[in-house]
Amino acid sequence: MTYLQKAKAELKDALERAENRAERIEEFRKHLDSAKFQTQANGERADWIATKDVLEWLNYINYFNE
Repeated sequence: MTYLQKAKAELKDALERAENRAERIEEFRKHLDSAKFQTQANGERADWIATKDVLEWLNYINYFNE
């Protein structure tokens, strides 16, 4: 495999990882925009998210991307 072929293969792989990561970030944004995090009918705030949940999402976003 020539240097150029190797570079093209690495670029293709990096672009696929970036696309996967972007899709997962969009999933997370939709999750944060869901009814779960909107003000409740009784006026109670529901706009918080547990640190553990954020860490799980970050692991999911980065899964297969390392």
